[in-house]
Amino acid sequence: MPHLVVEYTGNLTLDVHPTLLKLNQALVASGHFDENAIKARAVRLDDYLVGTAADAKRAFVALRLSILTGRTLEEKKQVADLLGAAIQKDQSWPAQTQVQITVDVVDMQRETYFKLAVQ
Repeated sequence: MPHLVVEYTGNLTLDVHPTLLKLNQALVASGHFDENAIKARAVRLDDYLVGTAADAKRAFVALRLSILTGRTLEEKKQVADLLGAAIQKDQSWPAQTQVQITVDVVDMQRETYFKLAVQ
């Protein structure tokens, strides 16, 4: 916990490892998560459509952060804002392409979450 999934459209060039590192660092800086508990991954989407205009130059980056229940709405908003700022920083988006960035913070139920750390 937490689990961070970054989905991005294939028409974007995303330097995945540095981007995930930057996002993980933002989560640690929030003060809500232990550094070694963050699990981040990126998924490139080659099959996607934004809206209905197939020939429009559009793209998206969607971040979903799953965290255990117990955080306040204000804490979740703070984390969402930190992630949103971190994904925008130092990115070079394609010219003439509308890029939509979203962050969704969702709760995982403590009672049904299982974790085991094996050497």
